[in-house]
Amino acid sequence: MSEPIFNKNLGRSIILGIAAVLVGVFISKQLGKSEEANEPKISFRSKVVAASPAELTSIPLNITVSGRLQATNRLELYSEVTGVLLTTNFREGQQFTSGQIIASIDDAEIRSALTAQRSSFMTIVNQALADISLDYPAEASAWKSFVQSIKPSQPLPVLPKLDNTQLKQFISGRNILTTYYNIQSQEVRLNKHKIAAPYGGVLSEATIDPGTLVRTGQKIGTFVQLGTYELEAPVSRNDLKHLKVGSTVKLNSTDLDKEFYGTVSRINSIINPTTQMVSIFLKVSGAELREGLYLKAVINGGVEQNALIVDRNMIEDGKAIYTINADSTLVLTPIEVISFSDEKAIIKGITNGMLIPNKAISGAFEGLKVEPSVQ
Repeated sequence: MSEPIFNKNLGRSIILGIAAVLVGVFISKQLGKSEEANEPKISFRSKVVAASPAELTSIPLNITVSGRLQATNRLELYSEVTGVLLTTNFREGQQFTSGQIIASIDDAEIRSALTAQRSSFMTIVNQALADISLDYPAEASAWKSFVQSIKPSQPLPVLPKLDNTQLKQFISGRNILTTYYNIQSQEVRLNKHKIAAPYGGVLSEATIDPGTLVRTGQKIGTFVQLGTYELEAPVSRNDLKHLKVGSTVKLNSTDLDKEFYGTVSRINSIINPTTQMVSIFLKVSGAELREGLYLKAVINGGVEQNALIVDRNMIEDGKAIYTINADSTLVLTPIEVISFSDEKAIIKGITNGMLIPNKAISGAFEGLKVEPSVQ
């Protein structure tokens, strides 16, 4: 009885094993079909690229910069004396003509002291005049005229010439020279109580009010000349070679809706270590202009012959662009970058008629097969 049962169980095991194998094969085939269906299909067709033959031409080199105006003549006002500011119109925006007093500081004390010193000096010279007349009669007339011209309320006149060595020693021994030069020093200090306008302009800043006590070394304001201004702007070293002092500049402001013309007045010789740019200074004049006004400027940098304009992002490493060979493959062609703008670049080194893509090609590399669409 046991042998038939054993054979029966063995048959079942074989049948189940075969069934399991068949099911596994079926599942494997289904998975394989699914992977084949999901696998991306690779296309080996050439990329279509819009391109044009290079047409070299003469291109004006216009360098665009921008910045804010600063007055060409600007004077920071500092007091060299102590006293109360007396000028009642010392206010921002107040205009002054050349030579007009901008600030007057109370000088009553030093003026009174100077009057007393001049009177004392006149007495000293008068006392020496009798000895001069006796010992140096040839010089007496000049010294008498000098004494008569002294006015206690006015600056001292010029001393007579002291060509005679003995007379000079005599005058010095009477303390006349020392007193004279001390008074002159005080007269210079008296003049510092008034600040005159060196040119016509406007008080652009007033840091104190009239009637305020001013101390020595204190800044009291800023005075600027109207009409003539400078604009400082950075340019690249590449653009710098096309500029020179005297180059023509056209400036415009959207606020004024007007164009102005100026020149390149100065070019800095130092490169900014942070930006690697060089500062240039543009000089411009105009009655409508004001300090702080924002202007855009276009500088005439001459004309570049046999050049081409391309998109700036087409340039690789600043020294080459992709061109299309006769076999429709890309090749890196060395170029010389003449000038950059925000979106375009002027280049040289391209042969006339050379096929060039119209814009940068994504994923480009040398030898890439393309299908040029000539436009």
